[in-house]
Amino acid sequence: MFADVIGPSFIFWPVGCGDSTSIVISEDEVIQIDINDKQMADEEGNEHIPIVDELVAKLPKRDGKPYLSCFILTHPDLDHCRGFADLLDRVTIGEIWHTPRIFREYEDECDLSDDATAFRKEAHRRAERCIEDGGDPGAGDRVRIIGYSELFEPGERYEGFPQDEFYTRPGQEVTMLDGVDASNRFHVFVHAPFKQGLADARNETSLAMRFIIGSPGNVMKGLFLGDLSYPTLMQVFEETHAHDNEAMLEWNVLLSPHHCSKKAMYEDNVLQEDVMQEFADSQLSPGYIVASSNEFPLSNSVGDNPPHRKARNRYEEIVNDAFLCTGEVSTPEQVQPIIFSVTANGIEHGIEDYEMSESAETTLAAAVAKALGSNAPPATKVGFGAE
Repeated sequence: MFADVIGPSFIFWPVGCGDSTSIVISEDEVIQIDINDKQMADEEGNEHIPIVDELVAKLPKRDGKPYLSCFILTHPDLDHCRGFADLLDRVTIGEIWHTPRIFREYEDECDLSDDATAFRKEAHRRAERCIEDGGDPGAGDRVRIIGYSELFEPGERYEGFPQDEFYTRPGQEVTMLDGVDASNRFHVFVHAPFKQGLADARNETSLAMRFIIGSPGNVMKGLFLGDLSYPTLMQVFEETHAHDNEAMLEWNVLLSPHHCSKKAMYEDNVLQEDVMQEFADSQLSPGYIVASSNEFPLSNSVGDNPPHRKARNRYEEIVNDAFLCTGEVSTPEQVQPIIFSVTANGIEHGIEDYEMSESAETTLAAAVAKALGSNAPPATKVGFGAE
């Protein structure tokens, strides 16, 4: 089992305003949704975690190398893919999931980061390998494309891509994980991106999913909505209702969209009550809301980036159990993620005395030392457990 968890788990890593979520399915199966490996070397008080180092140290091994069953990119913004090139170099990734958006952002647009470009290159390689094999190319080469695209049509670049196996559209479910039927422990329902939003701003083409992990009769449900804002979120709810799929909205854990942005529930500074009612109606017990962000300010000024205090206030009004922020749970004195696990006693939250890997500690110590004016790592712990 992935170190420091006691069963199938959602792990929300402290990485500042960005997303890095690990989902532990079983002893040998771990999924990573997005990554933001941001070394805050310019900050003396550092509560962020070197996520690639931590994954390399704690993932299960296959053929002597860290093995990640699946990496899922919700959209190619830097705060969702920072560190991917390093991860790809150091970890074997069984399969990757992404939306067609990564195909439509071409080199001449000059708006993709180096890590997003590395992801696109790997996505191209895997898609071409799937076409060459005419089906499943095996671990390390699999790719699932989620959404709508004209690139699969005759004469287009990905003509011949095995759509029956690796092409998923909103309203469909996925129970295959890295070439294995995992339906007794893993279920994903895809909510977005929508066909009519192909040309929307990048955030509005985010991959939105509902996960179920655990065993029959003892499961946990998580809702992951990328960086969607109010209009697209309401489209998710309305489309789901129109198809009588309300059960696919249920959640025990909600990752607040766009790092707890007010755009999830405000338009022109007016609260949209309907989306808050939808979130509340689909919540289960226990119910938790997580913000993957820095610590919240007491208030926000106009134009401030997320996290937004007023959005947090609205979520706290509807949440059953607790609203949690990665940047507040993790502190410079005790760097730790937020973890929810499925145990014999049901869903449990919390971990005491989280032990960061030695390699991650070394990386973080070097960052702190640099902030303090030294290029050499300190001889004793600084910023993550110093007495």
